[in-house]
Amino acid sequence: MARRPVLEGGKRDEIIDAATELFFEHGYEATSVRMIMDKVGGEIGMFYHYFKSKDMLFDKVVEKFFKSYTDKFELLISGCGTPEKFTEAFLPLYAQSMEQFGRLKDNMHWSIQLAMHSRTLMSLVPVITSVIRTWDTDNPTPTGILAGQLIYGISATLHSPEFERMTTDEQKKCILRYIYSVLRG
Repeated sequence: MARRPVLEGGKRDEIIDAATELFFEHGYEATSVRMIMDKVGGEIGMFYHYFKSKDMLFDKVVEKFFKSYTDKFELLISGCGTPEKFTEAFLPLYAQSMEQFGRLKDNMHWSIQLAMHSRTLMSLVPVITSVIRTWDTDNPTPTGILAGQLIYGISATLHSPEFERMTTDEQKKCILRYIYSVLRG
């Protein structure tokens, strides 16, 4: 059987994009290298030209996913000069992200879900650090630590059943009270 020709340029990105779609649709375990390569019109050998393993490809998928997410988050909150503006911008992004994740999580093992959640929070700390630096706070705690306290605490709040039962206004007030309690130290 003759090998299919390797198309010029972008094949590595095509493989990453196809894998992203298939991982989210079928889950990591149920997605084979053959499925990915069938989607991009390539042979298995081509896969191994670009990636040493499916695990390596998954790392690239996650990296690209979080780069896109972090860039979007940063763009949205970069001009938030106050905790109030941050909360106004953050809650809709959170709702949108949870809707997207809800479509994906049924196909993911719990360990992948946990890893993605942890990676999400870690990827947001530098962005929140830069935003906190624009806020008026007298807290002597290093800004990077404050950012971690905020994002991990906000995450715990957002994922609580009580928070889900609140109205949008109650949710905003709840998040703001938490932010100010951390900033005041």
